[in-house]
Amino acid sequence: MSSEFTQRLLWVLWPAFLVAAAAELVFFALVDPADLAVFGAPVAAGRMPVYTIGFFFFWAIAAAASALTVFLQRSPFEVNRCPLPPADRPAGCPKRDAGGCS
Repeated sequence: MSSEFTQRLLWVLWPAFLVAAAAELVFFALVDPADLAVFGAPVAAGRMPVYTIGFFFFWAIAAAASALTVFLQRSPFEVNRCPLPPADRPAGCPKRDAGGCS
């Protein structure tokens, strides 16, 4: 994995983890897991599995929001750069002869 990818992954997962922990604390302070129902049927699982599933649900939602933020904050250079070296670019590419642009 590249260092940039690892850094971006941590930018997504760590804040999402903290938000999931806070969201679970607040949610389960107000809602008893024994009172939950899914599509009208009571949840048959115990409290600990419900806490665990709830935490991962909140983590996934927060990670999706963080990932969208990281995706949208990319600079124009990152979006428009060509990954190929100038010699390997197709004929007719305006950046083929411009060795300084990558």
